[in-house]
Amino acid sequence: MKILFENWRKFLKEEDTTNVPWRKTVREKPAGFHGARTVPAKKGLEPMDPRGIRTPAATPPPGVGTKEIPAVQLSGETQVNNASKLYEYFNEDHRIRNIFAEGWGGGYTVPSTLRPEPAKRLINFMVANNPIFQNNKIVEYLGGGSFGFVVLLDNNHALKIFVGSYDPGSGRIDPTGGLDIKRYKASQEKAFGGTSEPGELMIYDEGEIETPLGRKWFYAEMPQLRTLSDYMRYVHKDKDAQKVTEGVDYEISFLKELAYISNLVDAHGAEAVIEDAESPAQAQAWEDLWNADPEALAAKLKDKSRKKPIINMMKCCMAIDTKPRGDEPTQLAEFAELLGQGNLDAIFNTTGYKNRKKLFLLDKTYAKNLFNQLKEILKTKILDDITDIRGANVGISQQDESLPIIFDY
Repeated sequence: MKILFENWRKFLKEEDTTNVPWRKTVREKPAGFHGARTVPAKKGLEPMDPRGIRTPAATPPPGVGTKEIPAVQLSGETQVNNASKLYEYFNEDHRIRNIFAEGWGGGYTVPSTLRPEPAKRLINFMVANNPIFQNNKIVEYLGGGSFGFVVLLDNNHALKIFVGSYDPGSGRIDPTGGLDIKRYKASQEKAFGGTSEPGELMIYDEGEIETPLGRKWFYAEMPQLRTLSDYMRYVHKDKDAQKVTEGVDYEISFLKELAYISNLVDAHGAEAVIEDAESPAQAQAWEDLWNADPEALAAKLKDKSRKKPIINMMKCCMAIDTKPRGDEPTQLAEFAELLGQGNLDAIFNTTGYKNRKKLFLLDKTYAKNLFNQLKEILKTKILDDITDIRGANVGISQQDESLPIIFDY
């Protein structure tokens, strides 16, 4: 054994002169910074020193920092209550946990599943540093969506807390919440200027929420609302909750498409819309040409006997049937005629898939009011712009349950 160790020491002191890569034992050490000192380049073999063997330090992946959220001291009963309520909702509702994860940012570690402790620190920080959480107590959770949630305050107002919004123009998430903020500011100005209409959203206050994360959250204080999804799950509690939610969203999609067709009937007349409705294949061919071949389209536009279809079949209709039904008119053509007559009741009672009425969950008066609001919005927007109008973003007025209030899209 002694001879073995002696040979090993001699081997370490020998210079490695071979140029064969697999025969090299210790590589050349380049000049540069090593540990706490600068060393010149050295050639040859150096004795091994166990003290020089170090485990590489773990480094966070690119774009992820390791800052800690500062701890704060809550003061007063209102702050303690609001922090406790927000933390309770975070623990109980997966949607709120998703919103918190979505609102994470800056140089702070983003866990795959947001842990309770950093979430609690974040909540405490926001409550202690933002007046919106210091004047009124949170008393109830009213509902949540993809980018925000709504709570009830003890002044009987609803407070929406959100971390961004969907931008239909770009098809991306806008972390600045630009469209929502613009809409809330406009609603606030109309409300306090005395120009708002019944059913329009009243905004008492809106603004930013300071966080330690390197990005802002936002809030809007409005009348107490109950989201349509939550309300309908309560009304139809004998049915599967997920199916009720999906059914409400389907019926809202139907009303959006119907409002779109109704505006076309108002602008062009029922007969012109029916003509397009009876030839959806032709309209589809035009749409494909419009998107794919500008030169061929230009040639067709010179042919005065041909016209661009009134209905954009790429955007409509998913909830309205456009398939021929033998000798009968298509459902779309039938609805265009009924819209020309102002007969919404007949449309709502029309049966479709599995002999089910077009509206089988929503109250008819509520649906008519929502239809009229959607018509007004679609005078300046397109269907793509209102994709996010769904059960989670439509409220029911506490004063009049037949009056929808659209608070997000």
